[in-house]
Formats: sequence, C-alpha cells, structure tokens
Amino acid sequence: MGMFAEVIAIGPFSRDIVNHLEYSEIYYKETQEGAIINLTLFGIGEGSTVGLEFAKCLGISNGWDFNQHKIDNSKINEEALREFVSRYTEYDEDAEHLLALKEKGFEFHFAPNG
Repeated sequence: MGMFAEVIAIGPFSRDIVNHLEYSEIYYKETQEGAIINLTLFGIGEGSTVGLEFAKCLGISNGWDFNQHKIDNSKINEEALREFVSRYTEYDEDAEHLLALKEKGFEFHFAPNG
C-alpha cells in the first residue's frame, strides 16, 4: 500500500476565510472571530510517489520523517505547489485554500498514512 497524505490546518477563524473552510458558511454563523478551528486539506491517495512529491512542495524532504510533519510555512514552495496542482488538478482548490490560510496565520501539519 502506498502513502495517503493530507494536511491538517489549524488557525484562527475570521469571516473573510469562510470560503476557504470545509463547511458552508451557515455552519460558521455563530463561530466567534479568533476561535481556533481546524480543517483537512488535500487527501492524496495516488500512492507514495505522488505523496512524497507533494511533501517536497511543503518543504518536507522525507514524508515519513515525523520530525518534519509540522510544516514550516516559510519552507512551503508556492511555485512547486502550483506546478504540482497543474498536473494533479483535483487538488487545485486545496492549494488555493492552503495559501490563503497561510496568509491568515494558520499552521499546517503533514499527515501521511499507509
């Protein structure tokens, strides 16, 4: 079995990021500004080759090195990520969400499974 990879995003809620979150706006109606929320992005299931390529876009040299799973936002290679989603277009929206949430101070955690 190959690597299944996803990203867990954790950060402060604000009304201007609702379109980047997992659920429709109605579910966040009573969410207070600044409340810490989480969501899951990507869900790469094509196998280890694609999962490890994706990890490199996030600045992770070895997707199975648990010391690297808290992503350093400054190491996210936006150009490589955009190239990745140009080939795997099903992840394009997730990449846009990740980049928008990065600007809002979210932290990200790489989660491999396999």
